[in-house]
Amino acid sequence: MPMEKTGDAEGFAAISREIFAPLYPYYAARFLAASGIRRGLCLDAGAGGGLLGLAVAEASACRVILADRSVAMLRAARQEIAARGLPGRATVLGADVTALPLAEGCVDLVVSRGSVMFWDDLPRSFGEIWRVLAPDGRAYIGGGLGPPAMRRAICREMAARDPRWREDAPPPPRPGTDPDTQAAALRAAGIHDFAIEPDDAGHWIVFGK
Repeated sequence: MPMEKTGDAEGFAAISREIFAPLYPYYAARFLAASGIRRGLCLDAGAGGGLLGLAVAEASACRVILADRSVAMLRAARQEIAARGLPGRATVLGADVTALPLAEGCVDLVVSRGSVMFWDDLPRSFGEIWRVLAPDGRAYIGGGLGPPAMRRAICREMAARDPRWREDAPPPPRPGTDPDTQAAALRAAGIHDFAIEPDDAGHWIVFGK
């Protein structure tokens, strides 16, 4: 995510830990169950502080790479790895999703929550994720605020901090993050077998090999 200022990164990491924390184990469990993947390599693309990828590591035998282009967010991710006692299971990678320094077909599971809206080149980003996916690998990219009760609790807490939020709903999505735009970008990347699954306050792009 494009957060290079230390204060921005620290604020984002704090909100992730303090308000959004319930989301990460919820979605990690959901993706692991849907994919049937319990071991191998997981990539958290645009990981920010790495909480989704680390939730995958804690709920499975997967090793995890937390990739982000922001030096400040990578620093926050390293701190999370240490705090959770996962230095042998998780590592950080300074990289943009448009140019992942990973071998073709080496990643079993790709997850990414709340990052795709900041990707500068969607077709190239989706193409890179497809390239690194292993046979039978799966990708889950998008965003959501969990089931309704979780969403309402998060929105109430965020509304107290940020006037763009309401107590019952997040702010409007950024331009270009609608399903039609993302579907066109997936097809431009040569990915035609995909699903865009609605969530309570967002949607998830799902595809695999």
